[in-house]
Amino acid sequence: MTQKGSISIYLSILLMSVLMVISSGISILILNQIKMSSQIGYSTISFYAAESGAERCLCDIRKNSHNCTGSCSYTNVSLDFSGDATYTASYSVSTINSKGTFFETNRDIEVNW
Repeated sequence: MTQKGSISIYLSILLMSVLMVISSGISILILNQIKMSSQIGYSTISFYAAESGAERCLCDIRKNSHNCTGSCSYTNVSLDFSGDATYTASYSVSTINSKGTFFETNRDIEVNW
């Protein structure tokens, strides 16, 4: 009873295992890049939502400059162009902080004058 070729089978299984691990790693990297690139559009919408919050707060400050209390605050205001985009804006002294959110992506802006 001889076992010819058993080393060949062992080496081929080892080689296929190594190739499977390498291809799985590359697949995970590619899927993460695809996910990240799909969120670039979310980032843009989040930024514009934050900008909308800052503009609204600035508009209210300019309208009510004669009785400006020094603060305005908006929380989770939904925008008309997309029901999922919201902003939170607040004002203190000469700084407006606004945070825009779209799905899981957040962008913050600060306006000083």
